[in-house]
Amino acid sequence: MHGDDSLLFRTHVANRDNVIFPWSLSIVDCFFISNAFKALADAELESVALLRLSADGTEAEPIDIRDAYDLYDVDTFAGGSEVVLLHQPTSSACYWDPHERFVVVVGPKAFLDAARPYPADIEKHFYVEAMSHSSACSDVDSPEAVYTALCRQRAPRSSNL
Repeated sequence: MHGDDSLLFRTHVANRDNVIFPWSLSIVDCFFISNAFKALADAELESVALLRLSADGTEAEPIDIRDAYDLYDVDTFAGGSEVVLLHQPTSSACYWDPHERFVVVVGPKAFLDAARPYPADIEKHFYVEAMSHSSACSDVDSPEAVYTALCRQRAPRSSNL
C-alpha cells in the first residue's frame, strides 16, 4: 500500500492489532476512541494525557483528551498531515494517514474492543462504504485494497477478513 513506509506508520501501526476507521472520524467514532483512551488512564482523572506526534515524530506536543470533542478537534486539524496520538504507558495510539485514506487505532485487545464496539465484518463494511466515494482512494488504493493492506498489518494472531 502506498505510504505505509513512513517512520510513524512503521513505529506505531505496523504489525499491531488495529481497528480501521474511514478518514475523518465522526463524533460517534471520537466518543468510542476517547473513552477507550480514558479507560487506559486512572479512573479518577477527568482526562487522559497523550502525546501528539507529527513530522516523522520530530514534533511532539502533550495533549489532554477529556471527551469526544477534544479528539474531534485533533481529527479536524489532521487533514493532510500524518499524526499519531500516543498513550505512552501502553503504546496505544490513533494514527491519521497523510493521504486521507484511513484512521487506525492500535493497542491491546481491551482498548481495541472499547474503540470498536461492533464486529470486524461491520468495521469492514463501514470503512468500504464510507470511503467508496472518496477522492483519496484510487483504483490502485481502492477502499477494499486499503482495508486489506491494513488487515495484513495486524499481528499474526489476529483474524483477517
